[in-house]
Parts: sequence; structure tokens; C-alpha cells
Amino acid sequence: MKHIMRDPNRIKRILTLLQKIWEHQADVRFNQLISNLQSLYSQENNSFGRREVYTKNFIDLEKTSYLDFFYLEDDKWEEFLTSYWSSIEQELMLRREEINVDKIEEVIRLFIEAGIESEQITIPFKENLKAFFVQESRWLTVEAIVNLVRNFSQNERRELFVKVKCYI
Repeated sequence: MKHIMRDPNRIKRILTLLQKIWEHQADVRFNQLISNLQSLYSQENNSFGRREVYTKNFIDLEKTSYLDFFYLEDDKWEEFLTSYWSSIEQELMLRREEINVDKIEEVIRLFIEAGIESEQITIPFKENLKAFFVQESRWLTVEAIVNLVRNFSQNERRELFVKVKCYI
């Protein structure tokens, strides 16, 4: 019987997808990320890998479950990660569309009102501001972010300017 080798290029492809997804969710620990992705995969694929077991708690038996992905083929996992990353990219695209020039210019005016000199508002700064909006709009709408900046004190606006200036 001849053994069929798995494509060694799959390793880099899968790791690249995991890296992109993790960078998008940088506040999540690695094993938490993997656990979350496995849970989502299982939910989307007829409870794949879900194992139900009983544990003894004193005299009672309690039903519990865990995920076992030992038999999941890499091509299926890669397909899932690719789809998941595509959904993130679509979400990012939609968020970028919400960020219009008027919103950027209003926040820049608020920075200038707070004493930031207009020479400090460079093209790279504007790009950082857009990236900041994209990232922060995971939790708040773009309008809510602008409203927060409107309500910031002059000092808070200056602090935000510094944060955005160094934003990566």
C-alpha cells in the first residue's frame, strides 16, 4: 500500500491564515483563539469533534463535552480558516466604507481645537487615523467614536492625537 503525502505547502498557508486571524484579534491568547475557532468549526459542521462524556461529581454523574479535532483533515481546516478570514475582510471593508472624509476632517478639526498644530496632520497621520477608526469600530460605530472625541476634554484630545500618531 502506497502512502500519500500531504501537501507540505499547507503548513505555511494554514499558519499564515492563523496569523492574520490572530492579529485581527490580538487581545486573545493563542489557545483561546484555537479553542474559539474549533468551537465555531464544530457549530458550523454538524458538531464535528464534539465528544460527550460523563464525569462523576460525588455520587452524581454530570454530562459534559469537549472538542476532539484529531481526525480533522488539514484541507477542511484550511477551507474553514479561509472562509473565516474572508468574512473578517468583508467586515473590515464595510467598516472602511463607513469612514468618510467628513468624519476624518471633523476629528482633525477637534485635534486642532485642542492645540495640535496643523503641520502635524500629515498624510501618514490621516492613514493612522483611518486605521484607528477601522480597529475601534469593532466595538463602536464610527459616529459614536466621533461623538466621544467631540466630548473629550482638550487634554484627552491631545492624548488621543498622540495615540493615533503612533498607531500601528
